[in-house]
Amino acid sequence: MCRARRLPRRASAQNGGVTASTEPSTGLVLLRKLTWWGLVGCLVGMVVILASEVRTDPAPAAAGMVLAVALTVCAVSGRLFAVPVLGTPPPPAVVTAVAATGAGAILLYAQRVHSGGFPWALPLAAVLAAVHAGAGWPGRVVWPAGTALAFGASLAGSWSIEPAAAADALTDAGITVLCAAALYAQVWMSTVAERLEQARRAERTTAITDERQRFAAELHDIQGHNLQVIALKSELAERLADIDPARAVAQMREVQVLARRALGDTRELVRGYRAVSLETEIANAARVLEAAGIESTISRPDGLPLLPPTVGNLLGLVARECTTNVLRHSTARRCDIVLIAEAGTLVLRFVNDAPLEPTGPAGGLAGLRDRLTAAGGCLRSTRTADSFTVQASLPMPAAR
Repeated sequence: MCRARRLPRRASAQNGGVTASTEPSTGLVLLRKLTWWGLVGCLVGMVVILASEVRTDPAPAAAGMVLAVALTVCAVSGRLFAVPVLGTPPPPAVVTAVAATGAGAILLYAQRVHSGGFPWALPLAAVLAAVHAGAGWPGRVVWPAGTALAFGASLAGSWSIEPAAAADALTDAGITVLCAAALYAQVWMSTVAERLEQARRAERTTAITDERQRFAAELHDIQGHNLQVIALKSELAERLADIDPARAVAQMREVQVLARRALGDTRELVRGYRAVSLETEIANAARVLEAAGIESTISRPDGLPLLPPTVGNLLGLVARECTTNVLRHSTARRCDIVLIAEAGTLVLRFVNDAPLEPTGPAGGLAGLRDRLTAAGGCLRSTRTADSFTVQASLPMPAAR
């Protein structure tokens, strides 16, 4: 027996009559977690590396001061990194300035003990990347200021302005900028993914709104006049009922004719709205899936004969419903659309990955299953750990 399963919906919010998903996709949530814990791991690793460097310092007080400052810098940098990744408020500008000064002091100290460069530039690199990511200051200010601070601290720690000292200072500044850029790249990728997700969600909402407005406009154009005439003739019949019953009856007969005509127009409108082409729906499915960031492939046989409207419409509805399920009820990253003509049967198969656990009663697929069964076909759905497959089949018309 063919049995359809319905995948659960994500949380949604109503906005102007349009239902749009407001919950980020699973991939985006995973990227956030990877970005955050990757940054935390970098900051912790920075402290560990510095601790191994200062362990051999002959002055324990100085070494302890360096580690204390490094921990403070990491705490401020982590708070700033959390702004774009987790959405927390940034620390005050004074705290950020103090952390940057302390990071520069570490680089100055490293030059004094003749141990400049890596890893002493890491605290300043962390502050530089974090300020650009979470403080809201423009990059054209942050990066030149951070580079100048690194160069000045390194040059001041060397107690010399000789070419060799300047070269070392430039090297330290370059290491700072490169390390800061590597840290900032993690946040930048997460931010780009967020913006792409918002754009895709907005595109879906816009498409739904446009389609509803189009249908509403067609319904108004078709039925507005009919209903207005029906209302006027009904009022006229009411006034004529006592003074001229024969004319009142004639008016009501005209109202019946108009009502039947309006009903026929409504049926034609709905029939035209529901009528779908299989080829059009498959092409639309690929376009919509691509806009949603889902990779799709289409496989169809060559020389497919002209399909009767009933077959094309039914399979087109299956393609539309499967596309909706992939977009709204799954976390798919890939979808394969296959059309097969074999043994007198036309088969349409949708396969998407990353299925969710089914919940709730069956909906659109169950209704389509009944319609295909009545037409001599069948609809089956199969769920595994890493895929969800919907297969619809209908008798293949004989070639003419």
